[in-house]
Amino acid sequence: MNRLLILVPAALFGIALCVPCFAQCGFAIVPAADTHWYREQGWPIPGLDDAKGFAKIHLTVDGKPEQLPLPDGVTVAWVVHGDDYYVRFPDAVFDQNGSPMRMLARSFKLYKMLRWEMNGTPYAYSYELGPLDIACSATVDIIDDRGDGKFRLMTSPGHPMIGPASSGYEPPPVPAWLQKPKS
Repeated sequence: MNRLLILVPAALFGIALCVPCFAQCGFAIVPAADTHWYREQGWPIPGLDDAKGFAKIHLTVDGKPEQLPLPDGVTVAWVVHGDDYYVRFPDAVFDQNGSPMRMLARSFKLYKMLRWEMNGTPYAYSYELGPLDIACSATVDIIDDRGDGKFRLMTSPGHPMIGPASSGYEPPPVPAWLQKPKS
């Protein structure tokens, strides 16, 4: 009985310590979060202007080169930065179902940034991010939904190619403007 009196409060204390680890991992949206955020003027692409370049991603299985399992025409490149690189997503106002919403500014450690292309045309950027104030990671995609170079659609979770190749690498959805045959 004495052991139970000690074990129960200790377990509750441990659970209480873990709860903040699951809160606010990613972007803060006020008053409510959604997985698709649309901004008519486009979202900024942090980490693109000062990238060191783009690197082709090579897949090896048991030491042998393999093709990335991507749909026809889709390619992906690593956006190269130095070690310990940080990005800041600025405060941004956007519209959600006719209601103005605000994404609060937030800085992240950049673990990975990818550029997705369809037939040589960039259509999305994927991020794997580490918030500076909590032990977790977040992923997000920023997508050019119209083909005019403005990346208006932000989705979370993103497609940063985490995990082994056997789990399959799913690119961000290819927008309709890239699926139309060129005339």
